[in-house]
Amino acid sequence: MCEMISSVIVSTSIRGRAADILFLLCSLVCAGSAFAAEDFKLRFPMAGNLGSEIGAALSEPGWYGSTAITAAKIDKVTGSDGKPLVAVETKTITTNPTTGAPLPVAVNYTSQVAMDLRQTQNQANLVMGYLTNPDDVGGKLIATFTLPYMLRQVRDVRLTGPVPTVSGPSPYVNGLVQSNLNSSYEAGLAARAGDTSGVVQGWGDVEIAGSWVYRQADALLVNGLTLALPTGKYSPLGSTPNIGFGNFYTLRTGLALSYNATPDWRLGAKVSLGFNTRNKDTDVRSGNFGGVDLAALYRTSFGSLGPHLLYVQQYQSDSIDKYGKFQDTSAGALFTALIKPLDASFNVSYMKTITSANALAGSFLRVRVSKAF
Repeated sequence: MCEMISSVIVSTSIRGRAADILFLLCSLVCAGSAFAAEDFKLRFPMAGNLGSEIGAALSEPGWYGSTAITAAKIDKVTGSDGKPLVAVETKTITTNPTTGAPLPVAVNYTSQVAMDLRQTQNQANLVMGYLTNPDDVGGKLIATFTLPYMLRQVRDVRLTGPVPTVSGPSPYVNGLVQSNLNSSYEAGLAARAGDTSGVVQGWGDVEIAGSWVYRQADALLVNGLTLALPTGKYSPLGSTPNIGFGNFYTLRTGLALSYNATPDWRLGAKVSLGFNTRNKDTDVRSGNFGGVDLAALYRTSFGSLGPHLLYVQQYQSDSIDKYGKFQDTSAGALFTALIKPLDASFNVSYMKTITSANALAGSFLRVRVSKAF
């Protein structure tokens, strides 16, 4: 659930190099905290993939830097129906749960487990970027390197559900297994919840990105590629909450367009696609996904602000599809301004999940400062 710097929309009131750095650092498809399908999340920025920098024009070549702090609050995991997740699983028991000896006949039971998840986290993102000399095919090229660090992530998971009822052809075997379930089932749920709860910190998944930027009059077009690397703290055993998404790579593409609809309003849209490789540790391939961002900024005397909408969904199922495809619809707001004494930009972005399916749902607040060197 870490969220990286993203491409966004800027007010025409931001000028010069300070405006340039905004776009340089954020014009690429960003790294997600957001949520990977193997763990109800994807490598996609759930704080938004559009925002305050899309309208800025790149100018002088050179180095740029950005620091962002993202605070996330996750309040639930949703199932395919959009309600808090209830996992239903049928198991076949062929060995004595106490001795491990083979049972004379197999028995079955179906469990229903509700998951109550609460998570808070604060993550810092450091982005370094370089703008090459113009012109490349009529536009300009930029390259960025994003290094995320999870300052603190606190996760509390609770699993609850009725003790399952065993069924099988032998009343004696049924009673044997049922007795074991009656005495140990709730303790087992508590142990499983404890394994996925805890407090962690550490490095996240690094991202390397490149983008081509073209500006014509009041319109701006950005076409970018981002490669997410499996460098973050991660364990396939799930013995502690993971910061990294897993031992796989994600390639994201993004095409963004923004323009001045009126002298005071600037509109922007972005379409993104994500492609995952197979997780080498779990042998699961998270399904590919797509996203659409819509945003608008209104210029005022103290900065620019406006609404932001986000829709993300897997268009391909996971290779092992236990729950269903990830889907999230979020809404929020943007604010951007120029810190004139520092010749730097200041941006605030807030997003909250409206509807979701098979996903972690919550709210995200990002504060970012960017500057050219």
